[in-house]
Amino acid sequence: MTWLTRTLAVLLLLVMFLVLLVLPVIICKNITLLVVVSVLYYPALGFGLYRFIIYQKTVRKKEVRRIVVDDKGVHYERKNGTIDRVFYQDLERYNLADEYDVSLSPRNKIYVLKVKCNESVTYVDFDGVDAGYSSYIVNLKALRRKYIQGIVYFRPDLRINPSVYSAYNINPVDFTFDKKTYWTMFAKTLAVLILLCSILGGIMLGLAKWFSND
Repeated sequence: MTWLTRTLAVLLLLVMFLVLLVLPVIICKNITLLVVVSVLYYPALGFGLYRFIIYQKTVRKKEVRRIVVDDKGVHYERKNGTIDRVFYQDLERYNLADEYDVSLSPRNKIYVLKVKCNESVTYVDFDGVDAGYSSYIVNLKALRRKYIQGIVYFRPDLRINPSVYSAYNINPVDFTFDKKTYWTMFAKTLAVLILLCSILGGIMLGLAKWFSND
């Protein structure tokens, strides 16, 4: 469902930008007030957009271009030439009865693996690794399954939260992709996306009628 999440994010950003663009027109009821507000508002909006673009350029320098999973662990090859690694041998146990050693953590509307590596919490991410969704790892499901299978095989001492398998649609017996669960979730996500688009469309149509009446 990553592409659905990205499509929804783009639509929401577009709607937010349009709302910000016409906000002075909506709140100002006379020309004089509109001119005064516009003189202050639009330069501030432009500066905010400029800072956002600069931030995106900075973040994209660390964009992950390639992910490799082997018998050592996972390797992230970044756009700036650096390589980050999370080795199986460096993973550690929490030693707590109510804490799984491998679990999930929410990040940017998705779930990433949370592990303890070299005495610190580390997030193993296969989805949101490209700083703004400019690229897409086509075999991310296979990479994710292979990494989790590697943990089971090379580090049987670590406890994996059962929700990891259900969230990623992985059969814990043979590590195959659970298509039935995936497509069921896909249908639900698509239904929510259609509903949200309908609501946004209704809002935009209402604004258009409101402007036409004025």
